[in-house]
Amino acid sequence: MNPARQALNGALRVLLLTLPLSLLSGCGLAPEELRGTAYLAISVEGDQPLTKAILQEKVLQAQAIVAAFRQLHPHVAIETNLFRESDFVEEVHRRRAAGLGPDLMLVAGSTAHALVEADLARSFQLPQATRRQVDPDSLSRLEIPPRGLAGLPILRRPQLACYNRTRLASSPANTDDLLTQARGGLRVGLAVESRTLFWSTGPLGADRAIIAAAAGRPLAAREREGLRRWLAWLSAANFNQKVFIEPDQEALVQGLLERRLDWIPCNSGNLSRLRDTLGTSLGVSDLPAGPYGPPTPITRLRVLAFGTDSTTRQRRVAEALAVFALNPWIQSTLTTDNEDMLPTNRFVPPSALHTPGLKAMQRSVRQADASDAISRLLPAGDPRDRALSRLVTAVAFGEIPATEASGAVVRALAPHP
Repeated sequence: MNPARQALNGALRVLLLTLPLSLLSGCGLAPEELRGTAYLAISVEGDQPLTKAILQEKVLQAQAIVAAFRQLHPHVAIETNLFRESDFVEEVHRRRAAGLGPDLMLVAGSTAHALVEADLARSFQLPQATRRQVDPDSLSRLEIPPRGLAGLPILRRPQLACYNRTRLASSPANTDDLLTQARGGLRVGLAVESRTLFWSTGPLGADRAIIAAAAGRPLAAREREGLRRWLAWLSAANFNQKVFIEPDQEALVQGLLERRLDWIPCNSGNLSRLRDTLGTSLGVSDLPAGPYGPPTPITRLRVLAFGTDSTTRQRRVAEALAVFALNPWIQSTLTTDNEDMLPTNRFVPPSALHTPGLKAMQRSVRQADASDAISRLLPAGDPRDRALSRLVTAVAFGEIPATEASGAVVRALAPHP
């Protein structure tokens, strides 16, 4: 038995004594044994075909949590369904109308907000003692004043650099070096999805411009120049024969898996699949910095949101599972077992976060201040985010000169009245 599984079994023996009984306001779990079936809906990001490997990647943590939870509560069943993130709100609305609404939903933070706004999930208040356990930045992204939280943050997936160590000893430290090594033969993959590219706005000095435009504030001359510089860098990258412009993150992952690409920006949620194929050849590091600042990676937040139509028994099971998922013992074990996430519980011991990959993830989260602001202003699925992706594509493929695209970007990012 591997050390992580031994730790999990040890944790399970004490969890019944240590789990808080009032993590969520109004939760008040009764002491009798939990029974019944709860329905968990899981969102899957992206529009790529849902292969078996992708589905396994997306539900890995959920499966581990549910399996461990059922060791404590053998008379509980958790049935799961998977839906695309882009269709999730519509799908939950349809199932709720048919009396099949989920009791619990594992989704992106922006989707949790959308579910509450559509009255498809309920907001809740966390007791102060529990709030102190949870990463404050994750909580702030889920606030819905004055109602409380749109969901309970369970895990964080930072953005990183992933590369093939047989082709590259270490990841390029800066954006200039990245393109220089590409001219020397390094096969670099970049995707035109704006969220996949936001990491490069900080190194090129465009992050403040994106934030200002998305907030509806006029850009200062320096911010406008930073935006032009970033777009020019993307245009120059496309003219490099060893930089491959792909449509989305999944295409980048496939390129690295098939060894057609040597270096890509990746999300920590991709690491298990990449390790399974590349093994020790997989390198993980920080994304490149640049002459105007550090990288501005996106940290994706995975959240448990609560359905609105659960029976009393289903609600108790859903809330107990949420309590369980936030416990530091469980979060520590998931972190060390898979090394593809960071916990949201601040009391996970530092010894669980000591590997080079997990240290790179922690640095990525610290670098994400500016891009977290971008995420709040341009949540996934926002029409302005899609409009930006279309403009970036046009610039990358030379349809719009970089010198002319900055005005179009500012207009596309302007808040809707």
